[in-house]
Amino acid sequence: MKHFKIIILFIIAIITLSASCKKISTQEQLPPETHVGAFTFGCKVDGKIYTAIGKDGLLTDQHVLYNFSSIDSLIYISARNTTNPNFSFDLTIHYSDTLGTYLMKTYPYEGVFNDDSNGTIPGTSNTFTTSNTYFGKVNIKYFNGKFNPPMFATVLAGTFEMDAINGEGKVIHITEGRFDIGH
Repeated sequence: MKHFKIIILFIIAIITLSASCKKISTQEQLPPETHVGAFTFGCKVDGKIYTAIGKDGLLTDQHVLYNFSSIDSLIYISARNTTNPNFSFDLTIHYSDTLGTYLMKTYPYEGVFNDDSNGTIPGTSNTFTTSNTYFGKVNIKYFNGKFNPPMFATVLAGTFEMDAINGEGKVIHITEGRFDIGH
């Protein structure tokens, strides 16, 4: 009986030690690359993860959406997260009814990142934009709509990366970007 108690105590000790040794990660992960209309957006800005998930709504802290203009063949992608970290992304792409890679340089085909974590507003040193020198690219991997003839799309999905600069000359590197947006 004594050996049985020792074995039980040994098993409890092993379970307790293994539970306390588990590494708990509090860092968010990027959403997976999908094309199902999941309303997800994520990327790394200088290695820090930024994500937004969900439809646009009156009481939402975060949202992901897109619109397109058949007049000028532009796709507008917007992602906002008003929680910590507080940020917004705006990507504008001149789409030519073909899946593939599109460059983002200056307006109207640009990428804009605004880090509002210090309570700033767009146009300040926390607003970063692409330019002819610091640019990026968006790879449209899935889009089930068309501009010519116009056909309403329900899903837009792809990846992106860019370098962007603010008014003070600070450059940021945005990597591993991905989005999957329904309509």
